[in-house]
Amino acid sequence: MTSPVIREVKVDHDNFRDLLERFKDAASRKESGLMHDIVNTMIREASVHSDAEEMSIYKTLAENGMADAAEHDKAEHNDVKQAMYSIDSESVDRVGHDKYVSMVTRAGDLFLKHADEEENDQLVKLVAKLSDDDQVKLARQFLDARKMATTRPHPMAPQSGGAMQKTAEVMSKPLDQAHQAMRKFVDLKYQHSEPGQA
Repeated sequence: MTSPVIREVKVDHDNFRDLLERFKDAASRKESGLMHDIVNTMIREASVHSDAEEMSIYKTLAENGMADAAEHDKAEHNDVKQAMYSIDSESVDRVGHDKYVSMVTRAGDLFLKHADEEENDQLVKLVAKLSDDDQVKLARQFLDARKMATTRPHPMAPQSGGAMQKTAEVMSKPLDQAHQAMRKFVDLKYQHSEPGQA
């Protein structure tokens, strides 16, 4: 049976894989409106996922003798946030179809390289160190952190997963929500567990 931690993290990874494929399909047909809606969704999902992991998973990695992995993952998240930040204010009209596709694909590939490392190595090692109860608790912490996370990339904000990052999340969330209210998104293919089912 799959660990609830891996299952919940993988929902985000699988949604991102699906979004990137949908983006490439829309790009092949030069459907710029759909491309932007998918990119808006990719940016939101990558931002929420990254911050949620930093506030839950990476803290637990460090507490279980995997501090180097946690620091490595934070550095990769910052690279992803920088890449997402760079496409957050761009459009096909501004930079041209080919450059836009290249920028989004690069950002997506960075995220998925990181996701593969987590799924195939780090999370497997982490859950081997945790009891079943601790795995359920961590999965719930991750899902709770997703609710607090910002919906846009903030690569200059604290990435510690501690009180400073949580404070930054609270301060930037209303502005992010106002910004997101003006955007269109696409539906996600995969869903997280309901509260209490993780």
